[in-house]
Amino acid sequence: MFDWDRFKYDDKMGHAFLDLQPVAAATKLRRALRLTAGETKLRKVAPDVDNCLLSDSFVIYANGEVALDTCLRLRDVESGELFITVKWIEAENTK
Repeated sequence: MFDWDRFKYDDKMGHAFLDLQPVAAATKLRRALRLTAGETKLRKVAPDVDNCLLSDSFVIYANGEVALDTCLRLRDVESGELFITVKWIEAENTK
């Protein structure tokens, strides 16, 4: 992650990792459960060595989308947090 400066070089602000496997697994679960409406928590994602999560997060199904709203702690800097939303978008069936 970099900050943006108009008159000097952009400064490195740290980096963060997020494992997308729980989001992919939750998408498969949504298909297996045949969810079509409502809001459902599909999977809990806990902080571990494979990600930079600040706290427990949930992959949810709402409004026809599988999404993960979470906060990541930046690494290799004194402090910093990044709030993100990851949405899984299904590819259209093509021949």
